[in-house]
Amino acid sequence: MNHSTTISTSLFFSTVDPLYNFYLPVPLPTAVTYLFIICCVFGFFIGSLGNILVILAIARNRKLRTSANAFLASLAVADFGTCILVLPILAVAFVSLESVITNLIACRFFYHTTFTFSPVSIQHLILIAANRFTLINKSPRTYVKCFNKVTISVVIFLIWTLNISFNTAVAFTSYGTRIFFGKEYCYLSQKSTIGTFFWVITLLYTFVSSFVIIPMFYIFTFRTVHKSRVRVKQEHSVSLVPSVATVSTYPNSTRSDANTTGNQRQNRRLLSSSEIKLTKVNFFIFMTNVLFLSPLFFALLVNGGSLTHGSFVLVLFPIGMNSVTNPLVYCGFNRNFRHAFKTLLKFKV
Repeated sequence: MNHSTTISTSLFFSTVDPLYNFYLPVPLPTAVTYLFIICCVFGFFIGSLGNILVILAIARNRKLRTSANAFLASLAVADFGTCILVLPILAVAFVSLESVITNLIACRFFYHTTFTFSPVSIQHLILIAANRFTLINKSPRTYVKCFNKVTISVVIFLIWTLNISFNTAVAFTSYGTRIFFGKEYCYLSQKSTIGTFFWVITLLYTFVSSFVIIPMFYIFTFRTVHKSRVRVKQEHSVSLVPSVATVSTYPNSTRSDANTTGNQRQNRRLLSSSEIKLTKVNFFIFMTNVLFLSPLFFALLVNGGSLTHGSFVLVLFPIGMNSVTNPLVYCGFNRNFRHAFKTLLKFKV
């Protein structure tokens, strides 16, 4: 189906804003434009290298080969794709959008990669939050049942397969180019049935997952962590007072009894300082994701749920840069990742 159309000259000289303006880039000061371009170039090199290091570190370092880090490795693949495919297009788009997206194939590729990697990242953040919640709040049997090698592999495979397949279907129905004054401009149609369904579903689950589902997982997780710390302090203070009651009851706190639930036994056994710190790191990654997604929802709120192509490119910039920050967070806050990065950069096996 050919999406290219021509617009009559009278439309451009009418009192109504011409349709042509819908496809133009957002005008920016020259200094801001070059700053964005420099950030995209920086993100391309640093983000690509950082995400490759994350993948290799998890694959080679035994301490990092955990069920939770399997999601981080898959997330790094999505971030790597964003850095090498989306950021270069954005860098050129800030200068002249039509100079890079000049045909239907390039237009579809731009939107397809953008709408594939971003949802994949968000879905992995949901799984990471669910993983931490299950590890800290549920029994070991429940955790192993939910997050074993088979289930993790199947879930990751389904996330990638469904997102790529669905976005491919959308690419051939809702993306295209329109010709204005002899130049082609890329567009995302929100009026077609599939395009409208895709846009509504994407925004709905992105908003709900980022501002409802994932925060609830972390709220319950950190509440359990806080209760565990209070209980440990109370038991420690009791152990410092020599008494018959202490000698007879305190040893039982290290093993399960008939009145202790499975969740409580799990908390006492698994809430180590390293697990708590890793949970905080994952929460920080989630917060950076919300921060970089906020301009998209703010722009939609201001514009009544509609975005021009130029505005979309502008709000896509922080989303793309989010893929650069994740490896920096791993390196800065996780000692095992930091050691693995140093080893890989020194080319030590």
